[in-house]
This record gives sequence, C-alpha cells and structure tokens, in this order.
Amino acid sequence: MTRHRDEAQPHRANIDRPVALVGGEVQLPGHPEPVPGAVVCSGGRIERVGGPELDPGPATIIDVAGRWVLPGIVDVHGDAFERSLMPRPGVEVDIDLALADNDAQLLAAGITTSYLSATDSWEPGLRSRGTLHRLVEALERRRGGPDVRLHVRHERCNTEGHEELLALLAEGRIGMLSYNDHTHDGPVSAIQAQRTGLGAESLARLQVERIERRDRGAEQERELAALARRVGCPTASHDAHRPEDLRRDLALGVAMAEFPTSVELAHRYRAEGIAVLLGAPNLVRGGSHLGNLSVAEALARGAGDLLCSDYHYPSLLQAPFVAAAEEILPFGQAWALVSSGPADAAGLADRGRLAAGLRADVVVVDPGGLGPAVVERVLVSGRPARLRP
Repeated sequence: MTRHRDEAQPHRANIDRPVALVGGEVQLPGHPEPVPGAVVCSGGRIERVGGPELDPGPATIIDVAGRWVLPGIVDVHGDAFERSLMPRPGVEVDIDLALADNDAQLLAAGITTSYLSATDSWEPGLRSRGTLHRLVEALERRRGGPDVRLHVRHERCNTEGHEELLALLAEGRIGMLSYNDHTHDGPVSAIQAQRTGLGAESLARLQVERIERRDRGAEQERELAALARRVGCPTASHDAHRPEDLRRDLALGVAMAEFPTSVELAHRYRAEGIAVLLGAPNLVRGGSHLGNLSVAEALARGAGDLLCSDYHYPSLLQAPFVAAAEEILPFGQAWALVSSGPADAAGLADRGRLAAGLRADVVVVDPGGLGPAVVERVLVSGRPARLRP
C-alpha cells in the first residue's frame, strides 16, 4: 500500500486502483454529525464505508486525519458563473476560459454537481438566448472536472424562439427548467441596464413591450411543462409570493419552489410535495440582500428542504456549518440540504450520500474551528480533481 499525508493539492492516484480515505470523520446518512470512519472508492463508485477498523484492501491510502469526509455538494441553482463570463459590466471573456475558471470555483466550494442557472430572457446581452446557445455548446465541449449541467431559467415574457427552446428540451440538452418572470412596472435597475448594453430608457421600453406578451408566455410554459414531463426533465418555479402561484405551479408539475417569499407559502408548497429551495448566502450573511424571507427563520420553522449557492458558491459550503453553529439544525441534517436533498429533488439517485454503490463524489474538508471551513480534497466520480485552475 502507498500512504500519503493529506495535502492541499489533490493526490494524482492511479484511477484504476481503489482509493481509501482513512483517519478522518465520515458523514454517514442519517447521522447527526460525522463519526470516525473510512471510505473506499473504486471504479467511480463508493465500494465500502465503515468504521476506523475497516480494511481498505489493495488501495491507495490517503490519510485525512483531522478532516471531515462528506458527500459532494449538489448545487441545483447557481448563477455565479455569470461573473466568469462577464467579469465587468459589458466585458465578456472567452466562454471556455470562463467555464474553466468556474470549474475551479465550484471545486473549491466542494460542489461536485452543478446546475448552471442560465437565464433565457427577453433581455439582450448576458442573459439572452444567444448567450444560452453559446453556453449549451460550451458545456458539451467540457471534459473532466465537476459534473456541470444546464439549468435554464426561462422568462415568461420571452416568447420569441419558443420552438428553439422546445427543441433543446426534447434533445436532452437542458438538465433543469424553471419558470420565471422578473418583469415589473417601473424603471429598470442600473445593473440590469449594464449587463444588456442598452441605456436604461431603451431597456425600460423593451420591458413594457415584453410585459404585453405575458399571457402568451404562460401558454408556452404549459407546453414546456408537458414536454418536460415526457422527457423527465425536473422543473422549478421562482419567487412565489401568492397562493395563485402555488396553483399555477401545481398545474405545471414543478418539483421545486425556488425562494418562496413567506414561511406560510413555503409550508403550503411542502404540503403539496414540492421541495422548497432556499439561498445559502441568505443564511451565511444573516438575511436576504433584497429584504425577503430569512433562511435561518425558514429552516428553524421547518419550511425549507434544500439550499443552493444562488449567486455565491462559497456560501453553499459554509451554510451547513452556520446552521449547526447557530443550533438551527444538526450538522448531518444541514449537510443533507446541500447533498442528498438536492440530488433527490433533481432525480439524481446515484449521488448525495456516502453509501456503497453510489457515485464517488466526495469532499474532504477542514471544518475550520474559528475560521471558515476549507475544502482540501475532492473526488469526482472517484477521480481526484484539481482545486486550482
């Protein structure tokens, strides 16, 4: 056997040889916190999980003493990749370079499965259909790294190119679909204008024009929902704030409600079997930057099922530690909000837990003590992943 002391740079093990993580504390399904144990991975799968006495057999041994061994994070809603595509307003970079940079950010946050939340908007620029097409093509060119999938946030008032979107969905090029409407009466924000390349007045006029298409957009949503059910694509709704939104979402058959705006409405979604998705940055920062529902309050009142990175990947790693430190939830239950919970909601039955036979997506974390938790090692489908670009 070859023994390696844990290092910040991942060990380049022979991918055909089993890898055993020993000496650390392992988060087992259903346990309130990590316990001493070992995990053996082989052929891209978790071969065995056991206590400290587990015999790893003929494996490459990696000593992770003092570290926590956790299931890889599954992020079902993250748009922080937009900052890699457009690091300054109106400044775009090569999309393949942007995704490589984004991969490094995902791994540093312990995210082994990521749904990039690309907005299919009526806006020009960063959130346009043209950018969506470029992203679809670039994701299909990727090799290695975390499992990255496309989450299309379709804007209800974007009624153009409906057949194109149906085709992408039918061809299996969309991993998740959500229904959104970010139009509103009144002026547009400066950030919105900057990312489109239009002046604020021009963009405001365009928004008024698109709002007139909302009813047609609702009809198109129903067509999209029917096709999503046929092809098995999970769907979600966004920013529900009225009982009418729940009735619409039940008719559309959504699996997830993203960011409902009240605890009472979140409970109503959960009572209907729809998982409630909340933003990790809200919990880590201590509140919503928009003045919306407090995630800490929602979790304390049993009104949340899943956490996502939303706009900040590192918060998704830190959120379970915050929830445990503030005694909102036991750590094991909090970690399930970023691993098994989102995996189940997305229909990914092969990941999200450290159990024999599942995909070997594993993160080794220094729990941090007085500072933030730090990812020191990542296995993606059993293969050591680079934590740096």
